[in-house]
Amino acid sequence: MANVNFANLNATSEQEGNPGGVRTLLVCEKQFISGVWPKKADTVTGEITTLPTMVAGAKFAAYDCPDGTVEISSEKQGDPGFQSYKHSIEYMLASFSKTIQAELAKKMNAGAVYIVEMNDGQYVVVGSSDNPIFTKQSFKGGKKGGDKRGFTLKGEQDGFMWDILPLQPSLVATLPIQPAA
Repeated sequence: MANVNFANLNATSEQEGNPGGVRTLLVCEKQFISGVWPKKADTVTGEITTLPTMVAGAKFAAYDCPDGTVEISSEKQGDPGFQSYKHSIEYMLASFSKTIQAELAKKMNAGAVYIVEMNDGQYVVVGSSDNPIFTKQSFKGGKKGGDKRGFTLKGEQDGFMWDILPLQPSLVATLPIQPAA
């Protein structure tokens, strides 16, 4: 890659909305993605330009999470000359049902790639099939009727060559997603 100087940039969001938050959470266990996705070659001009090649019949699952309980983040870390990116995700599953327990059992030692739809409509990829996100879970039952009861899942992975990036908008309509239950 050629060395280039910095460019002028207006990053104030003046006269534009810049909502935080997530609308949609998609998840796929790494073993259901063939090969490495995304990889450095899939990141072009600040976005991911290919969809994963899925194992036959495999699709991303959609998790409906309570409003305001999904957060993604990233961090550039390391000393100069040794820097890379860390991807992180945290989300909550409300309830204590058999269905949720069965889904959580699948996450034991199973890394995943996540795609989230941000509140501005952009779809963003977190993790990769060769560097998946492994989540740790915790449960809280609440102290009284109005308290939150459910599972919180948190995961992070470092060593990425790119930051969390949006998926090219033209690819979103062809995302392989399981039909609603």
